[in-house]
Amino acid sequence: MRLTRLPLNEFDEDDAIVRPSPVRVNGRFPPFAVLCFFPEAIDEMQRDGELKRIGEFSAQLGGMAIYATPDQHVAVFHPGVGGPLSAHCFERAIASGVRAAIAVGGAGAIAPSFGKDDVLVVSAAVRDEGTSFHYVPASRLLEFDDGEVRRLVDGCVEAGLPAAAGVTWTTDADFRETRGRTARRREEGCVAVEMEAASLAAVARFRAVRYGHVLYSGDDLTGDVWAERAWTGSGRRAALLRTAIELSVR
Repeated sequence: MRLTRLPLNEFDEDDAIVRPSPVRVNGRFPPFAVLCFFPEAIDEMQRDGELKRIGEFSAQLGGMAIYATPDQHVAVFHPGVGGPLSAHCFERAIASGVRAAIAVGGAGAIAPSFGKDDVLVVSAAVRDEGTSFHYVPASRLLEFDDGEVRRLVDGCVEAGLPAAAGVTWTTDADFRETRGRTARRREEGCVAVEMEAASLAAVARFRAVRYGHVLYSGDDLTGDVWAERAWTGSGRRAALLRTAIELSVR
């Protein structure tokens, strides 16, 4: 079978049979959103009164809570891990009125230049997943908006989080990050690997929503043995969430 006949290459921009519906929340759904992959950072802000719960996604999707800042300007929620689930929740948020979003998450380092706790603003993503191909025509690389990338780099630096722009590898299979594939991604310029950036950016482009994605170096895949680096213990997680909320409304 020729590769051009793979279903993922059959991009169709027509309206879908099933369309995303708004999420029911208390009050209105904010126009800005932070998609945060750090549940403990969200919980901390909620306990401190900096976020209030306004609703949740369907229990069939995991029932992730949706929060908002006290002024109702920014929504904060964990969209679920992986392209399909995170894209589904993002679609529901956009259908609810979100017009700009920033994602903050962790990534594995696949190049020595992406050191422990370093901050990366994604400038492009290698599309080694499936979700993005349903939103943007097939290509190897998905480029992010240059202006938004620069804005987020500058904003992180101003917030005391030294950041740089760079390329990530988005994959659907975290347990299939083989040495060979990792080496090939590194050779084409990737410094990080994660599971959502290409998918979420494709949704944003299709729906004409401003979007940026910020990562910190959580674990390390550059050596012969995986180094976990105490993934959930990094202070970058809470700092990135607060910075993303601030940058959302600038």
